Amino acid sequence: MKTIFGKSLGLWIGALFVALTSCEDNMDRVGASTLPETDGIVMKTVTVPVTSRSAYRDSIYVRTGYPLMGRISDPEYGEMEASYLAQFYSSTEFTLNGYNSSDSCIFNLLRTSAPSALGYKWDDYSYRSWDSICGNQLDSMTLRIYYRTYYGDSLSPMKLSVWGLDPDVEFESLPENEFYSNNDFSKFTDEDNFLGSKAYTSADRVNSDSVRKLSTYLPYIEIKLNDALKDKFYRAAVEAQIARDLDNPHHGDFKDVFKSSSDFRKNLLSGICVKPTFGDGSLIKVYYTAIYFFYSSFHKYDEDGSLLRNYDDSADSTYVTNHTKYIAVTPDVIQMSGYSFDDPDKNTRLSQADTSYVTSPEGYYTVIDLPVGEIISTMMNDPSRDVADSSYFLNAANFYLQGYKPKGVLMNATPTPTLLMVEESELNSFFENSKTPDYVTSVTGSYVADSVNQNVYYYNFGNLNSLVLGLAEKHGWVKENNTSLPEDYTIPMAIVPVELTTNSTYGTILSSSTYILPSSMKLKRGDNAQQMQVIYTLEGRRYLNE
Repeated sequence: MKTIFGKSLGLWIGALFVALTSCEDNMDRVGASTLPETDGIVMKTVTVPVTSRSAYRDSIYVRTGYPLMGRISDPEYGEMEASYLAQFYSSTEFTLNGYNSSDSCIFNLLRTSAPSALGYKWDDYSYRSWDSICGNQLDSMTLRIYYRTYYGDSLSPMKLSVWGLDPDVEFESLPENEFYSNNDFSKFTDEDNFLGSKAYTSADRVNSDSVRKLSTYLPYIEIKLNDALKDKFYRAAVEAQIARDLDNPHHGDFKDVFKSSSDFRKNLLSGICVKPTFGDGSLIKVYYTAIYFFYSSFHKYDEDGSLLRNYDDSADSTYVTNHTKYIAVTPDVIQMSGYSFDDPDKNTRLSQADTSYVTSPEGYYTVIDLPVGEIISTMMNDPSRDVADSSYFLNAANFYLQGYKPKGVLMNATPTPTLLMVEESELNSFFENSKTPDYVTSVTGSYVADSVNQNVYYYNFGNLNSLVLGLAEKHGWVKENNTSLPEDYTIPMAIVPVELTTNSTYGTILSSSTYILPSSMKLKRGDNAQQMQVIYTLEGRRYLNE
């Protein structure tokens, strides 16, 4: 079969070659014979220089689900401190219930001891009870801050402190321009509501080796919250459970603060502010924040209905069960990061003639001057286009940025994964309005390392023809009217780190946000350091006569 196929393929190629070489037209002008005598098409390639410069913004948009926390000094980029605010998800399903059975009371709380702790007495109604919270109190209440990644020294001694947020601040109605990293958290924080503090190291030496080796394990910092807040939560949970029990004749005397987020935050806990208060050398990426409640309950009945304890709670401790419940920070509630920087070399970086910077979460970024005027003028004024109304087409505007491997020691030793190119004047609104790259007004590029020199990186933005034409029209170019732009007309485009969320199946971009993990890139700048390859097609008579 291989031999027969080979012979057949050879005969087919030979026949095609004879047919083509017997044609009258020259191969250099295949298709030209189909064009009218007055028309001609020429495709040209030119290289257009792209200038760039360093820029800095003192604050970045930081409405994110994964904030940073800690303090670190980098010999390359200076000092940074990171704090964050967070609110918790309020759920009407939150209860402090204990032992469950198929026919247990809905809220599983003993209706004799718990209300009496609140100062209430029951009428002579007969209610079957299954559980009782031991001691009518929570054993403890803690805040856990889970993280997956840390930067710096894993054994550096650190300390954080937690405050409650001001309940009078309407976080849900805050304008988007409040969600920037230089925000003054003191205007959101209730300084009199100190909740707790904890010394820690990012290596998490508290949990045992056996626990840390579990595949499901996430390191966390646990802060014991003060007793006043613990007692406040217990009382609110008990009242909420009674308020939901419509069979209880007194349910109207109690309030369920968990039924709405506004009630929860006004009456119980608006949220938390977490700040580093001691140490230098460690920075963590917060993955998950939650408040945990630990308590015990007495069993009243077994699942078969047999009595385990008397109503006066007199029985041995074998019928006591420990419980853990939690409420968490979720993506649909407010979370905000705050950063402060101190880079003594800032002015030197911004004035370097051969290098520009892109860093996160510091505010260094690069501005390129997109040469839309030169590209449009090159096509319109090309001598091969000898008829004023003849067509011209921008086929490609291929562009990549060349950079160097970063030299950060602690924070910024990782290349920025993806860069966003967007008009500098639209930079803030792009993130505030939750836009995604449309490849007409904004594009992205990811890096690859040079195959020979591993210290050189290239960010490939691909074909920017749609971007060039779209922005040219926005800035006054009208192709149909032969309205040009000045040849030296450029559009400042910001190059900033971006984090994209994509559909795992189709690769569609679902969302974009400011990339806040420590990373950096140094980009080449100066004469001919960055260039754009422009390919365009012209229509005109002169080509046929050349």
